[in-house]
Amino acid sequence: MELKFLRLAHQSPLPSMEGVFVKASEFRGEVGHLLRREGYIRLVEKAVNEMREGAFQKVALSRVIPFESKGITPSQAVAQLSQRFPHLTVFHFVDDEGNEWVGASPELLFSKKGNQYRTISLAGTRLAMEIPKPWGEKEIQEQALVTEYICQTINTLGGKVERVEDVETFRSGSIEHLRSEIYFTYDGDWKDVMQRLHPTSAVAGMPVQRAFPFIQAQEPHDREYYTGLIGVEQGEQVEVYVLLRLAKYNQGRYYAFVGAGITKDSVPMHEADEVENKANSFMSPIFELSS
Repeated sequence: MELKFLRLAHQSPLPSMEGVFVKASEFRGEVGHLLRREGYIRLVEKAVNEMREGAFQKVALSRVIPFESKGITPSQAVAQLSQRFPHLTVFHFVDDEGNEWVGASPELLFSKKGNQYRTISLAGTRLAMEIPKPWGEKEIQEQALVTEYICQTINTLGGKVERVEDVETFRSGSIEHLRSEIYFTYDGDWKDVMQRLHPTSAVAGMPVQRAFPFIQAQEPHDREYYTGLIGVEQGEQVEVYVLLRLAKYNQGRYYAFVGAGITKDSVPMHEADEVENKANSFMSPIFELSS
């Protein structure tokens, strides 16, 4: 593993990679398998049917979407992402097989200073709107489930939730989400918090214990680093982000890893649109260099 670049949200690039760590996804499958749109729709249909029978409340399902590189190198791509998305955490690393990974993640797992923690409940997706409109019940419910799960996890761990901020709309490129900030205290090891909060219900489902086996059995591809973690420890300060909106570069192609949160009210074709919109929202700025 070679760490080449990391710029945390709203900060300057780190001058060195000391204290930086990367954790791969816990969801394993066949590396290189590409689930096409039609296959993804069928997968969502199966999940919706399972949820209507009471198997679980939510599940996050992903796709891997290929893009021709158009001559854009990973170093150029990460520079473009960093310039375009100052509010996101932008990264670039090389795995042990020589594949290069770039991305811009909107999801903070947690940040801490001493025993004071902040985390984010982020869920619900739609195309960004210039004139704000009310969110649909499906997206509101999805985000509320994530918030509930995080608070329950913190309490079970022995932490204390201090406050949950009001839900707000968070824009990321051409799409936007519902999000709220959660503040809590915890006196134990921060690695315990990382282990208990991850994988989050946003990238696995609700409850995680029942959604996780469904993903393992039904997603045909290996998530590799998608929904894994990247973070940095500097003394009493730690910041950890979930690896979302990322792409693997291999032999002249980028492979974008994206997903969507599925509930019993999901419309499969709409969810297929959502993952494609997510892929385009962070890949399109990269290819502006070649236009």
